[in-house]
Amino acid sequence: MIKSEEYGLILKEEKLEGGRRILDIFWGPQHPSSGHTRFIVEVDGDIVVNVTPDPGYVHRTMEKLGETRHWIQNIPLFERLSLPDAINVTWAYAIAIEKLTKYDVSPRAQYLRVIMGELSRISTHLYDLGIHSIMIGSSTGFMWCFGLRELLVQLWAMVTGSRTTPTWVLPGGVRTAPPDAFYEQTKGFLNYLEKKLDEFIRLVIKNPVGYYRLKDVGYLSKEDAAKLMATGPGARGSGIEWDARKTYRYGLYDEFEWEVCVEDGGDSLARTLVRICEIKQSARIIRQAIDRTPRDGPLVGESLLHRIPPKQREKANEYIRLGALFTTMLPQGEGVGITEGGRGRYFFHVFGDGTEKPYRVRISTPSWQNLRPMIKAFIGARLMDLPAIYGSFGYFPPEQDR
Repeated sequence: MIKSEEYGLILKEEKLEGGRRILDIFWGPQHPSSGHTRFIVEVDGDIVVNVTPDPGYVHRTMEKLGETRHWIQNIPLFERLSLPDAINVTWAYAIAIEKLTKYDVSPRAQYLRVIMGELSRISTHLYDLGIHSIMIGSSTGFMWCFGLRELLVQLWAMVTGSRTTPTWVLPGGVRTAPPDAFYEQTKGFLNYLEKKLDEFIRLVIKNPVGYYRLKDVGYLSKEDAAKLMATGPGARGSGIEWDARKTYRYGLYDEFEWEVCVEDGGDSLARTLVRICEIKQSARIIRQAIDRTPRDGPLVGESLLHRIPPKQREKANEYIRLGALFTTMLPQGEGVGITEGGRGRYFFHVFGDGTEKPYRVRISTPSWQNLRPMIKAFIGARLMDLPAIYGSFGYFPPEQDR
């Protein structure tokens, strides 16, 4: 050991491994890029040779909490997995409950779920692109994305009454209907969004500094992405054409014309381009859904509506608001719900035992699933490139820790 009497420092001798000089660096959990997680990074010079993840700093025991409360009360709990993508999170939980309870979903609610689910995807991509911009040194990109997202959360508020915690998707349908002004304002937002998104590409992605911070950085091969079960842009940026909306055919996505966004580069730039492409495809889906959405009709399916006396059917929305339709016990059995969120696949597995509380709730999130692929992309990169790689996966510690 080398001791400095003057400063009271104790320095570790260099550790030799295979002739290399290895230094351990603790990245996080209070790092402006890593957020509330920690990575133990081993470097040889400034080349990353190994990374050991240390998650759990914001673990909230959501699976266990989900077993201690009425099943309808879990919706505001689970949406906090990822508030930017709250609709797609709670949609997955609602599908699991619907399969367990055999609830049907009203046609109007199906279209509204698609509209809000795609707005949720755009919200997540704008959030991740903005944070990622900061990580590669572009405060302009951050303000561009969060300024656009501000317009989007105002649309959320029109429908749900809340900008960030909608608690809107319910088993069997949705909680509230949008006002008529929502549809035209959403179309106007999408037109403005696409115009400003092109400017973002020019200012940040095609900017030489931004481009070379992402190009050929954090390479993840198609084979490794498949082997390590990457999801979302983490998989599609490596050439894997997989999307839960196509694979599991939930909602009404088969009715619309849209494409799965895929890039073959496997680097941080490819994953970023997938996000931008998906924003444009989401706008394409929303426009089609708006034109087809019924402007009236029930917000929940017949399996729930039959609990309302026929003479009171016109007050169905009031029953939904009061939660009066959701007081039943969960039957014995299990249900699985899967949706494609902005960062990848959400998976809920719910077990019922005949009480009002789920016996077991199992959750898998995109950030947890992308942890190993991201670590693989870290290896061989330079230390300064870790934030660029991290941001390209849209990694979100609160979602990872569940």
